[in-house]
Amino acid sequence: MFTSIVLRLRPRLLSLALQFDADREAAEDAVQEALMRLWTAWEGLDDVADAERLAVRLTKHACIDAFRQRHQQQTVALTEVTATATSNAVHEAELQRALEQAVAMLPPAQRRLWTMFAEAQMGSAEIAAATGIAVRSVSSMLSMARRRIVESLKKGGML
Repeated sequence: MFTSIVLRLRPRLLSLALQFDADREAAEDAVQEALMRLWTAWEGLDDVADAERLAVRLTKHACIDAFRQRHQQQTVALTEVTATATSNAVHEAELQRALEQAVAMLPPAQRRLWTMFAEAQMGSAEIAAATGIAVRSVSSMLSMARRRIVESLKKGGML
């Protein structure tokens, strides 16, 4: 008896579930869940009409439960993405502050060359032409500045 009612009701329940959720797989899962619950309640039902009404109600509830669960998962995922982005932004800001402090601690001549190199994006030859310092000396001073900055960032735990 149960099997014959399920075979007759299943297309109607699937159609109902598809109205709630366009994803066929999710709709089929909701119908399956409703039919499992109907089977559990089968002994207490008086007639076929009660079974049909209960099956429709159980399908609606299964669809709503699935929607809520997906919504909750999406909210959790969005929260995790937001937390990661915030964490990355905080780390980026901390790294920027540490870099600025490391540059500020350079000797004035190295700081000047480093600023020209990093901020103005000038090459060694351009810096040499602008400052009158030999290209090899500019390269050497930039290398020392870079080493000091890296050491400072490592000491501060940023690298």
